[in-house]
Amino acid sequence: MTTFRLLRQTNRFSRFAQVTVEVAASSRSEVEVTAVAVDEHRREAELGARWALRGLPVAARVVVTAVVITEVDTSVGDVYEATARAVWQELRVEHRVPYVGFSDSEIVTSWLKSMVGRRLDAVTEARHWYEGRRGPDAESLLHAWLFFDCAMPVGLHGRGDQLLLAKDYPYRSYDMDEYGEARVGPARRPDVLSGFIGARLTDGAVIVGHVGHVGHDGDAVAAGLVLRFENGDLVIGTLGDEWVLAVGSVPAAAHDWTVQRFVHDGCQ
Repeated sequence: MTTFRLLRQTNRFSRFAQVTVEVAASSRSEVEVTAVAVDEHRREAELGARWALRGLPVAARVVVTAVVITEVDTSVGDVYEATARAVWQELRVEHRVPYVGFSDSEIVTSWLKSMVGRRLDAVTEARHWYEGRRGPDAESLLHAWLFFDCAMPVGLHGRGDQLLLAKDYPYRSYDMDEYGEARVGPARRPDVLSGFIGARLTDGAVIVGHVGHVGHDGDAVAAGLVLRFENGDLVIGTLGDEWVLAVGSVPAAAHDWTVQRFVHDGCQ
């Protein structure tokens, strides 16, 4: 049995979630949540455990036995991350990626709801440079981090046709040897993301991908987002491991995308 406590507090935000798990060897990976918790936290615990089991060389059965939160300090994604890290800690495995990303459309929708009304204070981007040059906006983009006021930054990571959100800070610039370098810094004009810095988010919607693009247990996962700011709509998503960035409507090239209902007024 392992208990992991996610605890972080700054002058801008606070995070807290404490999760206890029991992990045992199994012929196939499975997750059960026996903890007494509201549905949204039970859902996060289940999906967080499944994220932790993804790609492991051996199967395991995870039982989430306890979830502790606070009304003030626990927000969307905290139980998810605490569960994933509890499983990793119990199994004593080194996770392949440093972040814990969520893409389940229900969790992403909840995150969007919590961001509506906040101002986008800053955007940090990681971009690929080669011999002192970089490609066009979407082509050179590796990852992006959105800094909304009074909230922890959220990193956007693409994996195939799946958009992953992770509460994390930007990493540092690094050298890619003969392949160039990754430069990390603030978004700058005329790149798309820079045009929304300082604007307030008024609404948003999750974009799901083509039919059959689903996550665990057949649930829809996010391929992108429509972020409706007071100065226009930002479309950001991933399609075949390539970033899609647009102002206004979804580009015609992303014809398999479906924009779900907007979280604020329910209209497109």
